[in-house]
Amino acid sequence: MARGQKHKLSESYVGGNVVNPRGAKNAKTQEPTVLLAKDVYYEEGGLQRVYPYFHRFATHAKGRWVGRTIYDVFTKEFRDRPKAYYEMAIEKGIIEINAETVSKDTVIRNGDLVTHFIHRHEPPISTQELRIVRETDDGLLVVDKPGSIPVHPTGRYNYNTVTKVLEMKHGHRALYPINRLDRLTSGLLLVGLNPNIARNIERDLVAHKIQKEYVCRVQGEFPEGRIVCDQPIRVIAHKLALNCVDPTEGKPSLTEFEKLYSEDGHSVVYCRPKTGRTHQIRVHLQFLGFPVANDPLYNNEEVWGSAMGKNGALPQLAEEPETHNAEIKRPAKMVGKCDGDQKNDSWKTLVKRMEDWKDRQDMIEHVNECVGEKGPDVCDKCSNPVLPDPRPDELCIWLHAWRYSGPGWAYETELPEWAQKAADHIDRVKYCPEQQTANEA
Repeated sequence: MARGQKHKLSESYVGGNVVNPRGAKNAKTQEPTVLLAKDVYYEEGGLQRVYPYFHRFATHAKGRWVGRTIYDVFTKEFRDRPKAYYEMAIEKGIIEINAETVSKDTVIRNGDLVTHFIHRHEPPISTQELRIVRETDDGLLVVDKPGSIPVHPTGRYNYNTVTKVLEMKHGHRALYPINRLDRLTSGLLLVGLNPNIARNIERDLVAHKIQKEYVCRVQGEFPEGRIVCDQPIRVIAHKLALNCVDPTEGKPSLTEFEKLYSEDGHSVVYCRPKTGRTHQIRVHLQFLGFPVANDPLYNNEEVWGSAMGKNGALPQLAEEPETHNAEIKRPAKMVGKCDGDQKNDSWKTLVKRMEDWKDRQDMIEHVNECVGEKGPDVCDKCSNPVLPDPRPDELCIWLHAWRYSGPGWAYETELPEWAQKAADHIDRVKYCPEQQTANEA
């Protein structure tokens, strides 16, 4: 189909069927003007779920897309769906450029608006309550975030996010999240209800006036006493959320640790990050040889090799992970791609192993979908397989933001179930401004 030719499905793709082209566009692109929590969320199988819905993704062409075909961009940059789906979606006008149906060979130009109408199936999350710890008169909301839920809408998550849950279930519409917590990390989250309070606390964070205290459960017998890790950290691959200690190109990073107690081959450890690098606590614990015990990324021998990143050791080219005879394929441009001008083969090997591991997880998920006589459950609206539910161990890691304190204030959460005994030990190590002043003197 030539560029510029309008396909009727651009106006009428609803539920996989062609309907009235004059009236269907709103049905596929707009959500109801007033939504209640009961219209969005339901619980089933011990998980909080979102009713599937149609959603319109629209973005102007990114620089790296310009000069590439629409099919090439979607199959190489959005790999959560098979190539056959993208071929069908382009042909039927589910994927458009500038509100027009195009062919798979259409080349994206600078300034093009790329749109994708999808029937969205959000991943389920834990049913654990998003608890309000405190709401202050000046507009600070202190939240205890469960693991499994991201803070902002991102990727496949929209309604199953902290900001949307606070809006839909608690009535807070203007929200300004202040500190960052990974999706799998639980604990204390500071959210501004107005831009002024958010700006003031962010300023204190940057000035290191706010103390952050975490607890985690690590693999092995952590040493006694105060342990300090000051290894620089750099991002190896943004797209893979992969970070590592790098003494030459990493950013200054500092974390203090102290063991609270040990049991069953694990240690529960108190952590005080003094800087705010992405995955800082997880990366520093891996460097020390005591990764968070259930961390799928930094406690993963398939990615990091037998040394598991201890003391900064990286997997070597000759150290190939077990692939279980699975053939891993990916676009050539993605193999071993690192951020920045990095010529070290070890970095490239690490990124390649990470990509291979992710591909194996996708393959395992696909096989699991197809077992049984009936094959996978398929959505009757979009004909895509319904993904299996996450296992309980995939909903969180054993890392919890326990306490934040600043000038004149301090807030803390309850300790998570996997660290309940920490209550008997944590008072001896938690941050005390008076003691800190005495130590500095």
